[in-house]
Amino acid sequence: MEKKKGYSIRTWKYTLLSSENEFFYKTEDYFRDIVGFYFDLLSRREELWNLNMFQIQRGLEILTVAGRDGRVPEVELPYHNVPVYFRRAAIDKAATAAKTCLASYMEEDKANAGKLDLQKVFPQKVDATVTFYKGMYKDLTDKKVTLKLWDGENWVWKKYPLKGRKLPSDGISMSPNLVKYKHFYMLHVPVKLPVDDIRNAKSRMLKGDKICSLQFTNTDVFTVCCVMDNAGKQQAVHFCRGGDMYRYQCNNILKKIQCSEKFTKNDKETQSNKKHYVHLRNLSEYYAHKVSREVIDFCCNNKVKLIILPEYEEEFSSLVQYRCGMYSPIYLSARIRRYLKYKAWVQGILILEVGAQNTSDHCFYCGSDIKKKRDTYFCCNDHRGNRFLNSARNLGQKCIDDFRCKQ
Repeated sequence: MEKKKGYSIRTWKYTLLSSENEFFYKTEDYFRDIVGFYFDLLSRREELWNLNMFQIQRGLEILTVAGRDGRVPEVELPYHNVPVYFRRAAIDKAATAAKTCLASYMEEDKANAGKLDLQKVFPQKVDATVTFYKGMYKDLTDKKVTLKLWDGENWVWKKYPLKGRKLPSDGISMSPNLVKYKHFYMLHVPVKLPVDDIRNAKSRMLKGDKICSLQFTNTDVFTVCCVMDNAGKQQAVHFCRGGDMYRYQCNNILKKIQCSEKFTKNDKETQSNKKHYVHLRNLSEYYAHKVSREVIDFCCNNKVKLIILPEYEEEFSSLVQYRCGMYSPIYLSARIRRYLKYKAWVQGILILEVGAQNTSDHCFYCGSDIKKKRDTYFCCNDHRGNRFLNSARNLGQKCIDDFRCKQ
């Protein structure tokens, strides 16, 4: 079967190197004013709520913009000299915010038996980042960009150097977003990347593609990876280590916080020891990205097309994570899963979640019950080995058996 091709969208982040942010402030305020105007107008136009984004954009433009045929707008836009693509970006932000509010309202209203007041659904203010559509930016590379900005009276073109990683040669840059970080601004550039294989899981299993089943642990091994062929035969194994170091580094930071709280508990700041908590967050981000990248590279090297993740009941997962603590290898597994999903898709690999019930209770080779001692398992037929690897094997076999039953 011929492989179907598709695409994925990832974001490249660049620091805007500018000593003066006044143009950014004014452009951002102007954009939010226009978004607020269209959001307020949309909240009072129920006939537009069930339309798609293009239809909403068209409807709002007819209401607020004079036509070339002399049509007078019903509600005149109270801002002058607004570029068409700047206006459309604001309309799209307003429409997205309105649809989000309405979706949330529908869920809450259903839960409350239709007793909610629709007038309270829409907030008074919408906080939106500036999106530069075509015509509002030019000469975008990984080194520089030219933006069309508002100086309070007129639109001016401003050229800025950028600092960040190199744009992929096979990607297509899309409309960038202006995002404020404390006292500086960054440019978030969505990049459309090609994906060579977007076949569904059934097609891959029918063709006999390899799978890689994962088992997360609370030891030095973050996750055990087991590659199997379509017949259930093990092809390769990999242990992603570093759990003990992650736990050790987190505990060191927590000790610093605990010692510091003796002196900061009476501080007026909303969050004392903020730098330590930021360090904890960055540490978790680093290890989650590191482990997920290690898994993806291992799968690519072994030509894996499906990654199988264990699926647990929500109550069981919450209980395990609560007992192990926030800064434990098993707690980090939720973030590793999240990063795996988008990184795998870029490589043409699908992620499946298979119920993990009973995968750790029996021997992969003979099916008999097992006994566990630390990281090792034993069965009555003299089979022994790593119990997490045994669970990963059983998970992979369960996935293969499920697809065989559906054929």
